[in-house]
Amino acid sequence: MGAAIWRACGPVALPLLLISVAVFTVAFDRVAFWWRWWQAGAAPAQRHQAPGGGRLDLLRRRMASGEQVLQAAVVLAPLLGLLGTVSGLMEVLRALGSQLLLPAQAPLVGYAEVLLSTLIGLQITVVATALLLLNRSLRRWQLRQLREPQVP
Repeated sequence: MGAAIWRACGPVALPLLLISVAVFTVAFDRVAFWWRWWQAGAAPAQRHQAPGGGRLDLLRRRMASGEQVLQAAVVLAPLLGLLGTVSGLMEVLRALGSQLLLPAQAPLVGYAEVLLSTLIGLQITVVATALLLLNRSLRRWQLRQLREPQVP
């Protein structure tokens, strides 16, 4: 199955693989960050001192780490997927010839593989978008908690 995916995605297989590795690397980093964040203590004042060293700017940057990679993946992955599909469709049309007839030895099902790169690109985009929105929401929520005075 692995070789079939590489063949079906064509020239965009490697960039899609690299983007997916980058997205999952950021995902693991964010899970580790927020896990440590929640383990640091229940009071916002304690969290403010522990991971951020008391400086809100540094804390904000640490919370936003990896968001630029996720933003790039949201834009690039579907475009790369479409690029792979277009190049695959060009090969299919070339194989059909000037008469646009399906060769007898080639099943039609095999031609659907040209859509695989778009599918993979969209899947990467969905994961990257979900991670980006979740991280932004957590960051905004926690920064708001740190800025607002706590009522006992």
